[in-house]
Amino acid sequence: MERDVSDKVLSDVHVFTPHETLPDTDESVNTEHMMETKLDDVGLQVWQGCLLLCDFVLHLHTKFKASRVVDLGAGVGLTSIVAGLFAESVLVTDVGEMILRTSESNIALNKPLLGEDCTFLVKELNWLKFCGPKDSYSDARSSRFQMTEDDHTLLDGVSLILAAEVIYDPDLTDAFFSTVKQLMSRPPAKTLYMTLEKRLVFSLADLDVVSPAYEHFQEKMEELLALSLDGVTFHCCQVPCDFPQYFTYDRHKHLELWQITSSLSD
Repeated sequence: MERDVSDKVLSDVHVFTPHETLPDTDESVNTEHMMETKLDDVGLQVWQGCLLLCDFVLHLHTKFKASRVVDLGAGVGLTSIVAGLFAESVLVTDVGEMILRTSESNIALNKPLLGEDCTFLVKELNWLKFCGPKDSYSDARSSRFQMTEDDHTLLDGVSLILAAEVIYDPDLTDAFFSTVKQLMSRPPAKTLYMTLEKRLVFSLADLDVVSPAYEHFQEKMEELLALSLDGVTFHCCQVPCDFPQYFTYDRHKHLELWQITSSLSD
């Protein structure tokens, strides 16, 4: 049964981490999120791809130490919180005041775990209107979530980009890749880690099981790899999901992790 977006639950997501990563072997992250949502509010749920990306961040935590990170489509902020255990700063981005307020609340809720080493900034970033560093990234013109010039500078300066479960709608996929292309075309060179679930449906037209969203993702990936913009080239690879699992979820074969890197010529 679908629930109204105001019907939230407080859930403990348990993280079992190595001794060298966190002080204790059993730490928990508290997140306020929806168990079920309508399509427009999918950012209020915690999806399995988000948990896979959190596992990967914990596994690769040394790469995130003292790094500057942006989380695209951060939802309720779980991936941002896990990255913030190690990063210098995390720019937490999504669209919609309710989602952004929930991210902000969850970060505050986990402050005892996070400490003061990482700076968090929650801002609205609308991929459908992302046109360049000097353009408006936000519809939140009158709220604290509106992008400022300093936020623009911070966004340009990140080295790591995270995106969990953002591939499900063709128009949003197009906008996502357009945003990624622009972000990763500006120095410094950047690495994107993204997760997605290959969702299968039966097509009457094809009389077969297909995955339109995944096929569109592959097309956009091929277009990105074919680009060469002013000395910028892109590389991608699928990352094997054989690293340890710290979160409780079904890590099945249709959950995938991808890495995209940009190379900038001098």
